[in-house]
Amino acid sequence: MGNSTRTWQLISLMLAVALILALIKLDRTTPTNRPVTGTSSTIDSGTPPEQLALSPNSRRAHERYSL
Repeated sequence: MGNSTRTWQLISLMLAVALILALIKLDRTTPTNRPVTGTSSTIDSGTPPEQLALSPNSRRAHERYSL
């Protein structure tokens, strides 16, 4: 039984090391400083307030009460 336990401990250690190395590699390849493309525009981009409504209901309410 002692040899079998030692084998599983060695396999577990190798898997743990492989997981740690994979996580380190993933962390290094993740773009953290690049801006995400394809996102919606920000509020400061000059978009008129009428187009910043979050839902059709709020847009209708704005159109109704802005007359």
